[in-house]
Amino acid sequence: MDSNGGSPRPVDLLLQAFRQGKPGAFDAIVLAHQDRVYAFCSRMLSDREEALDIAQEVFLSAYRNLGGFREEAALATWLLRIAANRCLNRIRQRSSLAAREVVFPDGAERDYPLFQPPAPEEGRPDRIAENREMAKILERALGRIDPDSRWLLLLSDVEGFTYEEIAAMAGIPVGTVKSRLHRARMALRKILAPVV
Repeated sequence: MDSNGGSPRPVDLLLQAFRQGKPGAFDAIVLAHQDRVYAFCSRMLSDREEALDIAQEVFLSAYRNLGGFREEAALATWLLRIAANRCLNRIRQRSSLAAREVVFPDGAERDYPLFQPPAPEEGRPDRIAENREMAKILERALGRIDPDSRWLLLLSDVEGFTYEEIAAMAGIPVGTVKSRLHRARMALRKILAPVV
């Protein structure tokens, strides 16, 4: 129990176990966060193989630096910040604008859609097909947003972070976060306008 009478978060226990050198503690941290980190990287990069590479780099970096992690933010937030920085670096390494814009080959399918719009009649085949198509449209549109705006959109609209949390992660003022998010959302709307 902590000083407020509540139980410590499981991640706190995992961090404590890692710092005490307990076997398997880091593996447990990876298991607790790997899906979220991979999904974030996949949305940022729109490339499954690159996302897997970056997710591995995130956990390698975390392993090297976790001893010095001061818990100023939640572990998940810290890991996503590492992921965002790695993804942005990878995107910047791509040589041309054409390489940065996501173009999926015809017939390319993912194991899961990055976006899953809600469907009131989920079980109907026509609804399932419609939702898959909408997921592809959203994924392509997001791939056309500049990387700096894309990660802010993902942190806010997909991961659910507050403006204040995003400002802390990005190292920019809250007002800047709000204005960049507004511009990114407007750009996304403009891209989607002819389709939806």
